[in-house]
Formats: sequence, structure tokens, C-alpha cells
Amino acid sequence: MNYENRYQKWEEVAKKYKVDNSRIATFKLTIQNVLRLLKNKKEGLALDVGCGFGYIDILLAKNTNFKIIAIDISDTALEAARKIVQREGFEHRIKVERGDIYNLDYPDNYFDIIFSFGYVSAATYPNARKEVYRVLKPGGIFICDFINHRSLYKIFFLPKNLILGYAKIREITGIKNKFKKDGFELVSCRYFNTFPPIFKKNIPPDIYIFFEKTVGRLLRLVLARTMLFCFRKN
Repeated sequence: MNYENRYQKWEEVAKKYKVDNSRIATFKLTIQNVLRLLKNKKEGLALDVGCGFGYIDILLAKNTNFKIIAIDISDTALEAARKIVQREGFEHRIKVERGDIYNLDYPDNYFDIIFSFGYVSAATYPNARKEVYRVLKPGGIFICDFINHRSLYKIFFLPKNLILGYAKIREITGIKNKFKKDGFELVSCRYFNTFPPIFKKNIPPDIYIFFEKTVGRLLRLVLARTMLFCFRKN
């Protein structure tokens, strides 16, 4: 898919995108799990690939001292991200830029950390991984997510997914081996998004998070819709 086709695809996605309470809960849980993977590392230059509307970057800035470059291919997403960064007063630490994961406009060995989220994030595609490797410093951290197709929620919708061609079973060992070929060492993996996929305006984000920290904690391997991977560049 060429640049123009990818631009049109993600423009359409961004124009339809709605930030509901379940997504707010997902943003918060993403950052909580990212912080656990990072442990004490809270400084450096970070790149968010496919930043969307910028909510993740705001939460990351509030919980760390990272300087963040947030990139996306969609004009609609970039406009929304710039507005939220300005509204939250983080222009001094979050720079929102147009970017193409297949051709990153940054020097080799430039970033300390690279993030990419969105259920099989853009930065995990084979050719994209090569660009991530190029701009990440030796020993740098790359955190990205994948759909956990073994989740009971996903299995319930499996026939639909098979028809649409989306049901790609991804084992941890398979992901580990693919990334190893591109120079990344698997550090850790976390499962989250265990709450039921119920998108109701009257359900506060804290209710979703409460489920995650109670029932979800016990059954995360079979309920979690997301696998979050942490890699280190060799």
C-alpha cells in the first residue's frame, strides 16, 4: 500500500474515531502497563508512532519526564492531537508532527524509547520494524501491542473475524522470533483490556478499570484483548 492509500485509510479511520469511556479506560491501562514495563526509566527522548488524538502522549507526559515526539499520518488525528496538547499545556514536552512509519525523518540511533499502540500497531509491520530499529538507540526500548486472539471475547467473534480475514493467531514465541530477526530482544509481555467490550456512555472509565484489577487480574490470560510487548534493541 503506497503513501496516498495509507493516508486515505487512516484519514477515514480518524474521522470516524470516537473517544468513549471504554477507550479512556484503555488509555489509562495502557500507560499503567507501560510504566510497569519501563520500571524506573522515566527520562529521555520518546517517539510515539501513530499517536492518534494524543491522549496516550498526555498521560505519558503526566507520569514521566520524557520529551515526546508524536507522529501520525492523518491530518484529522494531528489536528486533534495538537489541540489536546495545547489544552493540557504540554507544548514544551510534546511535539506533534506528520510522520510516515516506513520513512521516518529522524537520524539513526536517535530515540531512547519508541511506542506504538493500536491493536497490532503500525510500527510492528515488517518493513516498519526496520525503521524503528534504525532510529532507536542501541539498548533502546520499543513497546508495542498486538491483539490477543486467544481472548474469550475474540473467540466469541471468531467466525466474523475469519470471514473478514482478521483472525491472525499470533503466538508470543512467533512474535518474539520475528522481532529477533530484526534485532530486537523480548524483555517482557503484559496482558490487559480484560473488561467486556461493552461501549456504554453511562459506564465510567473507573468501572472498566475496577474490573481489570479484580476479575481481570485473575483471568487476564483468557480475557485480555491486548498483549503489550517490551523489546530492547540489540
